[in-house]
Amino acid sequence: MKEEIIPPFTVYSIVWLPVLILLSLFLLTSCSSSTDSTSPFIPVNSLEGKVFVLGAQEDNSGNLEIYVNGTDLAGDVLSVADLQTATVNVNSQPYTNSHASLTIAEVGPTDDFLSLSLVIDWSNSTNGELFLVSGIFTTMLDNLPLVYEAQVITFSDNYEIQQTWTDDLDAIKAAVSFPHSARNFTALYDSMGAALQGDSVISGLVERCRTAHVQVVFTDGEDNKSSVYTDTQIESAVNADKTISIMLGTSDANKNALQTLAGDYGAVVQVVDPNSLGAEVEKWVASLKNIVKITVDSAIYLNGQTVSITMGSQTVLVSPSSHCTTI
Repeated sequence: MKEEIIPPFTVYSIVWLPVLILLSLFLLTSCSSSTDSTSPFIPVNSLEGKVFVLGAQEDNSGNLEIYVNGTDLAGDVLSVADLQTATVNVNSQPYTNSHASLTIAEVGPTDDFLSLSLVIDWSNSTNGELFLVSGIFTTMLDNLPLVYEAQVITFSDNYEIQQTWTDDLDAIKAAVSFPHSARNFTALYDSMGAALQGDSVISGLVERCRTAHVQVVFTDGEDNKSSVYTDTQIESAVNADKTISIMLGTSDANKNALQTLAGDYGAVVQVVDPNSLGAEVEKWVASLKNIVKITVDSAIYLNGQTVSITMGSQTVLVSPSSHCTTI
């Protein structure tokens, strides 16, 4: 009987074939898991469960004026009475509302403390959420004490100034309620840049003299049209000004970009379903009714001293701004 001789290549094939099959399956699985699967979107809300220092600045007498609102760690609205129990720490020395050199009082009719910039995405991808956002902004305006000024800017390919700076509540509400028609792309960064730093027509938020600077922005997508500003330039501007930058977005927006645009003092709310946006911001919007003014007398405060506020289990650092003289 003649012995059958198996070619070397066939022997190698028999040996390596199972190995190659296993290797191929491993690579196929790896490729599949990296390209076919997508990480589930996780909603974000860093707006509630937080005490906000809306603004802080020395007055002409050297007293430190601080404007505060917020919610407790459970997300419940902090009332004026709640906020009046806060402890103010000056160079680690605690003071309460009972101290002669510290007062915590509800914002009054002469405290023109806030400049508010509202920036709204009206690009072609926005649909029914526009009316939801209009409702949120209108409620926010109604809840704020009538001692603020605001501007309203909408954007698509370019930004449009719907309302220049005014303290006329009806005019501001009309500007956020006007049914604009959708257009094209999303110039988010350029629009925020103009709102913050101004242009040849309007002054920017950073140029306003009031103590507290707040910017609330809604967008439903990623920036794809800006040519002047980047997200990191916006971050630098809000941090330098100590602007409270509140970023409201849908899941199509870039989460990392929203967090960058919020800066060190702001917050991000990002949801899958735009219909849930109102519920996510509801308590913070309600807390705007309860803004207090904390006055730290120059008898216990000197410029440059470290100041913080303790409210329950929350402690927040106060970072005084250097805006021009308070109106």
